[in-house]
Amino acid sequence: MALLIAMQMVLSKLSIGSNVMQVGFSFLAVGLLGYYFGPVKAGIASVISDVISNVIMPSAGGFFFGFTFSALVTGVIFGFMLYNHKVTIWRSFLTILLITVIVNTGLNTLWIHMMTNIPYVTLLIPRLAKEAFSLVYQTGLLYIVLRWISNSKFNKIGQ
Repeated sequence: MALLIAMQMVLSKLSIGSNVMQVGFSFLAVGLLGYYFGPVKAGIASVISDVISNVIMPSAGGFFFGFTFSALVTGVIFGFMLYNHKVTIWRSFLTILLITVIVNTGLNTLWIHMMTNIPYVTLLIPRLAKEAFSLVYQTGLLYIVLRWISNSKFNKIGQ
């Protein structure tokens, strides 16, 4: 678990693209936490990762508990959807869709609204295109990684 927490922290700081359209990869570490350890442990590990990341490598906006809650919800969703389930493209898509709608589009937009006082709808509209793009690439990458893991000797790590 510690290795995946560290991986999540590093991947959360690495992204490609501009400020408008960034492609990140930390979701893969959280997905692996959920796949290997289930919803409770994945949620706790995501919270630990968020807190340690903000202590060691703080972001420009500072620490906000709302984003820690979002990390918890993300870990729990990954755990419920992936733990002890067969890896399919449909399950990967549904998992990423839930996270995109509930966490990224819903909660995170709310947290940004609360921090900046910019109207929610004003924040939401530009985020929709980014989240639609994220849905596609994250589904594909998650499926590829989990499919590879499920067919390899690394399949039983968390058990």
